[in-house]
Amino acid sequence: MNYQVTAANNAIMPAYFQGRWAQKTLKNTPVMFSTNLGAEFWFQVKQASYVMISLLDLAATASAWVAIQIDGLPYQRVPVKTMPFRLTLDGRPHVIRVVMSGNTDLDPVWDGTSGFAVEALQTDGSLQAVKPGKHSLTFIGDSITAGCWVAGKSPARDYRGEANYAAIASELLNARNVRIAYSAVGINKPGRGGVPPLPNVLTAIDRQTAWQPAATDVVVLNVGTNDGLESATSFTALLKQFINQVQRLYPNSRIAVMVPFNQRFDRVIRTVVPEFMTVQLIETADWEPSTTDGVHLDLAGSQVAGRQLAEVLEKLYPEIF
Repeated sequence: MNYQVTAANNAIMPAYFQGRWAQKTLKNTPVMFSTNLGAEFWFQVKQASYVMISLLDLAATASAWVAIQIDGLPYQRVPVKTMPFRLTLDGRPHVIRVVMSGNTDLDPVWDGTSGFAVEALQTDGSLQAVKPGKHSLTFIGDSITAGCWVAGKSPARDYRGEANYAAIASELLNARNVRIAYSAVGINKPGRGGVPPLPNVLTAIDRQTAWQPAATDVVVLNVGTNDGLESATSFTALLKQFINQVQRLYPNSRIAVMVPFNQRFDRVIRTVVPEFMTVQLIETADWEPSTTDGVHLDLAGSQVAGRQLAEVLEKLYPEIF
């Protein structure tokens, strides 16, 4: 992914924070805080023999994990409970990317004390924020969009916020991405960790912390998988209300609605989306991505769906991509 040197977009450390973040004080420490898998930060380091990355351990049970990438090479995954983590360097310039990869569904993220809290970056060289990508995407969805259960069935350890379909599509499109997605959540169903239904999370990252939706080129909705208790009639009304809400929050963005990979409410979605003249429908029935458990895309399935989604978005919005 392309990047450019930029000013830091926070007052704590020389890094660019991409996704849903807020500056908070936790454990008497100023931190950059997020409750979303796929949130990340970028920086360039020069003339350094090391850089130390520190996150607070806020996990209720099993450790959260982050994925660290140097110069676009394969990710190294690190449990937060082992922080601070020291990267040994060679004095040459390097671009470092740190992605919030996984946490457990038992973490009470919505109470504002559990999630990802980046505390500090330390080095014997110099640090500079860098901003990735030429475009921007916002994904709204559930555990599949967040990146849960991608590599197996162990919570947190087998999550891959950096390798799910949303991450793959964003990489292929040279786009930053914002993830508004939580495990088990639906349009009318609360998620795990105290998370309320999706309409209530679009402008907050926890119960106490408001978040302002950021300008984005395209908003992609992947909703409905967890709303199985709704009838077709009730989900029709819920989906219309939700699309209207997203349009109000993102008035200058293109909006596309995916049919969920399991095809739940496919007929409803095909009926509702054309009622919105500026909203596009993305069919997924013939993608057939492989899964970990029949629902959540695995690593190979994430690659398939990510590539397919990138191709569709390029065709729908050639003026952007």
